[in-house]
Amino acid sequence: MVTITDVQEANKTTVYVHGVPTKNQSNLERIMKKTVKNTLSSIRDGTIPGNGLIYLLIAEEIRKQSPKKKGKEAIAMQALADVMESLYKTLAENAGKNGIDEYVSTRNRLQQNKDLNLDFVQSKQVIHDQIKKSLETAVSLLRIDEVLSAKPLAETSGGSSKIKVYTSDGCPWCARTKEFLRSKGLSFKEINVSQNPGAVQEMMNVSGQTGTPVTVINGEAVVGFDEAKLQTLLP
Repeated sequence: MVTITDVQEANKTTVYVHGVPTKNQSNLERIMKKTVKNTLSSIRDGTIPGNGLIYLLIAEEIRKQSPKKKGKEAIAMQALADVMESLYKTLAENAGKNGIDEYVSTRNRLQQNKDLNLDFVQSKQVIHDQIKKSLETAVSLLRIDEVLSAKPLAETSGGSSKIKVYTSDGCPWCARTKEFLRSKGLSFKEINVSQNPGAVQEMMNVSGQTGTPVTVINGEAVVGFDEAKLQTLLP
């Protein structure tokens, strides 16, 4: 490697790489550009542990914070921690190691506050952007699921249904409730309180609270996605 210092016009740099087959040149160029970009980002924004270790550290922190939450939020946090740990295992396996052994060994060192291998680092901004994009994708999938589940059904042969479902935007349990009712071949009237704020008071009158979903079957309200209770009330 040749390093040139004290260059007056240093806003441009040319890198010559020799001995690369023509078919691999475009791929190598892409890798070089990405490497330079990530290196500059690391210098500018700082670095974090590499080799997938950051995913394990994130999982540990999520598990520490989840007991402070209740209900579905705590369950979701635990599921996210599981995903982060699986990423670490997968990266270890891609590096030719035993994913489970690496996970157990590294986690034991974390719990015992022992030093970890920080020989490899990566750009803080890169991992931040990756997590941000993943979050945006997850939210989009939930919204798509909500839209698909909200498609109107034809009335069942028994005539108009007396089932009402109070829902809200971005509510995965609302989608589960509607999917469950449709799987039983039942039609229902959906009332989206996000789009119809005036219906919130109506929902509170029948359920006593503001959370969604609320399913009303023959005048009796079921709060949340309670499959067992729904089953007992279905016609």
